[in-house]
Amino acid sequence: MKFSALSLGLIAAFSGAGHAAPVTEYNGCINSVVLQLISMFETGSTELNFANCRKDSDGSGYASGIISFTTRHGDALKVIKKFMDTSSYNGEFDDYVDTLEEYADSGSRSTENLDGYCDVWNAAADNIDFWLAQSSIVYDKYNVPSQEYVNEIGIKFSVTRAVLYDTAIVGGLGSSNSTLGGIFKATNNAFESDVTGKSGNSVTINDEYQVDEAVWLQKFLEIREKNSSAGHKNIEAYRSIITHKDFNWSNSVTVTDSDGDDMDIKCRFA
Repeated sequence: MKFSALSLGLIAAFSGAGHAAPVTEYNGCINSVVLQLISMFETGSTELNFANCRKDSDGSGYASGIISFTTRHGDALKVIKKFMDTSSYNGEFDDYVDTLEEYADSGSRSTENLDGYCDVWNAAADNIDFWLAQSSIVYDKYNVPSQEYVNEIGIKFSVTRAVLYDTAIVGGLGSSNSTLGGIFKATNNAFESDVTGKSGNSVTINDEYQVDEAVWLQKFLEIREKNSSAGHKNIEAYRSIITHKDFNWSNSVTVTDSDGDDMDIKCRFA
């Protein structure tokens, strides 16, 4: 099932409740825009598709939900267990949990013994608790830890915060060269002097160099593109935002899509 303005507003309202960081209008807008961009490049629509389920083209088992949670990496299992803790859960996924735990622990690419999994996922997406479980896992697992890098160098812009969040979702939070931690470190190490620019804010690199934030972000995207085979359409979308100088967002942001057309993505709230 797809949800549009109302669901995005409820995600902004609910996904921060009781978690590590409150969802304000500011970071709620970032959350909204990032998820819409990922959805646009995953499914062709900015409407979040909580029922999305298919065999993953990269060989990570099944990919499902609003950011294509995979059975291989265990984030699909996290969503299901979150859903299982709700009062509306009726045992939909009980037959799959043991297999999902096995595949998550081993990093298996297999879909064996998961017959009917996508049918169950699709049906569960009619339940509001299921899509709240999805949004909660996205927020806790990717949004909150990705924003811990913000204060480390003095990031101010919505677009930079969004790129960190998007990178965490697409590549993970680790320290290898294709993950958020590795790309962040490599970007900082790429600067050996002050670099000026016209964005209006500078970040502090290694407690020593002042680098224009837009320049830093362009270097981050360059390194991400070089080190990762995933999310290249996302990278181009963020580059277009930088080109438009749309650094901070409150209501909407202009993005150039993969066809070269400009489109406005709105920050949606209930």
